[in-house]
Amino acid sequence: MVSTSVQFNASDADVVIHSSDNVKFRLHKKNLECTTGAFPSADTPVDPDEIVRLTESAATLEILFQFIYPRRFPSLKDLDFDSLILLAEAAEKYEVVGLIYACEVNL
Repeated sequence: MVSTSVQFNASDADVVIHSSDNVKFRLHKKNLECTTGAFPSADTPVDPDEIVRLTESAATLEILFQFIYPRRFPSLKDLDFDSLILLAEAAEKYEVVGLIYACEVNL
């Protein structure tokens, strides 16, 4: 069964990402392009019915995606060590520089 993220469910989204535990994130390619180094540019054609599947859990992606939109970043201080390591690995993998720094500070 697939559920949808409450926080990342933009009606005008132009990319849909699924977590490894079947949570759907509806995002904007422009934000991914501007704040990550690992996603294709916003002008890359995408089939509107195409789903991008990532290997990370919804919990990890929920935090990671908060670092790609222009808003106050969440605090990571209450994350347990294992969750923080998974988040740091995802930040490095997708080249989310603000999150890489936040993970370094909290580790």
